[in-house]
Amino acid sequence: MNLKTMNQKLLAIFLSASLIGCASAVDRDTSHLTPQGKPKTEEQIVGEQIHRQILQSFHPYTDFKVVRYINNIGSKLAVNAKRKELQYQFTILYSEKIYATSAPGGYIYITTGMLSFLQNEAELAAVLAHEIAELQYPNVHFPSKNEQILNTTAQAGAAIGPMFGPFGSLAALGVVLLQAYNQSSHKTPAERLLESDVVAMTYLVQTDYDPQALIDLQEHFLKAGEKITPYFYDYYQSRPITEERMMSLKKEFQKLPLQDKTLRTGHAEYEMAVKGVREMYGPIT
Repeated sequence: MNLKTMNQKLLAIFLSASLIGCASAVDRDTSHLTPQGKPKTEEQIVGEQIHRQILQSFHPYTDFKVVRYINNIGSKLAVNAKRKELQYQFTILYSEKIYATSAPGGYIYITTGMLSFLQNEAELAAVLAHEIAELQYPNVHFPSKNEQILNTTAQAGAAIGPMFGPFGSLAALGVVLLQAYNQSSHKTPAERLLESDVVAMTYLVQTDYDPQALIDLQEHFLKAGEKITPYFYDYYQSRPITEERMMSLKKEFQKLPLQDKTLRTGHAEYEMAVKGVREMYGPIT
């Protein structure tokens, strides 16, 4: 079964579960104003709905030192993002799955499994930078069908849960969001992926991280053993590592202005920061 067919089947399951949920009322945020008193955009409202569902489906990892560490790195990267109107928020999800994703409105998620898998701070920055880059498509409008799906996220998640578990629900939601963004931007998933890679590399350089880390990360995935592969299968569905992508990454790397740059990988800092996370799972290689 190819990736397109698999995504279509997953989307069909999510659609069915969403329609089941339409029979009951949706828990909506009655406040349509931002903290600054401005009306919330469609993107912000949808993002809040998704964020609430994710927090209901997962246990956030709340170790203060790790949370602060992720927020510091993410915030430094987000300073370079073009979309200044978004309030970028970084959440660690307690899951052995090796996964990261983003949702409308500036929400970015990374799992404890991903933190255990990554090898240094530059690779972590590469993952976060790519998710920030995925959010740099302004004025996205969700077609009516996707609006219906997103408005029933809570019920759909509950319906999918027994079949796939909470993570299956999140993966299905990722497919729906991908469809919505692609229909709005008129870009294929491959085009969005390559463009986000380019932007992510730029963020890394601007924040003094070694952009080679984004390439190293893909190679790290490709070299993973058979026992590890199932853990990042869901991530691979939305961030496939193709020959075209690897060639594009290496080509873009050659264009970067790296002269006289002092670039960091932060291996020791990373090992210290995620020590507690790694102790939960043991080494993931």
